[in-house]
Amino acid sequence: MRFISQKAQVEGFLEGENVLLGPSTIGHGSLIGLNTIIGYPVRKKIQAFAFSKPFDIARFNEVSSGAKIGADCIIRSGTVVYEDVVIGNSVETGHSVLIREGSVIGDKTRIGTSAKLDGTVKVGRNVSIQSNVYLPHLTKIEDDAFLGPNALFTNDPYPPSRRREGIVVGKGAVIGANACVVVPAKIGAHSVVGAAALVTKDVPADTVVFGTPAKPYTSRDDYDRKMAKWEKGGQ
Repeated sequence: MRFISQKAQVEGFLEGENVLLGPSTIGHGSLIGLNTIIGYPVRKKIQAFAFSKPFDIARFNEVSSGAKIGADCIIRSGTVVYEDVVIGNSVETGHSVLIREGSVIGDKTRIGTSAKLDGTVKVGRNVSIQSNVYLPHLTKIEDDAFLGPNALFTNDPYPPSRRREGIVVGKGAVIGANACVVVPAKIGAHSVVGAAALVTKDVPADTVVFGTPAKPYTSRDDYDRKMAKWEKGGQ
């Protein structure tokens, strides 16, 4: 399906079959891939149309408040960006990414294939979110953080309770592949969570944790020294 709202402002490029709803804006030099939806309306706005026939995408267009995509972005095929999302400049997504309403993505951030920002999520600048990461409602990721493939965050320690609380990942922190961070744990700046770790308590800044449950192992300085040695071909 291709539907471009008359209220949309497109300064970039559309690959072809795209849906742009409401007053969505696409910045200069940005590329919007095939089968993307920009400005998808929230649940309360679509419920009135859920069982109406025949379906008409123009109804969604009328109620959508649009999304904002900055300049020089690459939004790859299959991505769905809800209304009231703000994406900065030079942001790149993989294929089939979900970004829910109210989320804010900082400049130069990359979001891997099939990652899910499943609610209002705040992501800083120059963040690397690898494939299949799950970030629930109220999660906050600060600048320069790295989230490895399949990292999983929660926002409810007693599901399904009626209260939600977001996890904060500090500036420059590293979350390893398949790690699980359970609210109300907070990840300190420049800390490292090892692959497959289960984090149930706060991780102090500049600390490396491993295991189930995760426990302190070493310092970030030691981790960086080992990484530098590894990059030079050492063990």
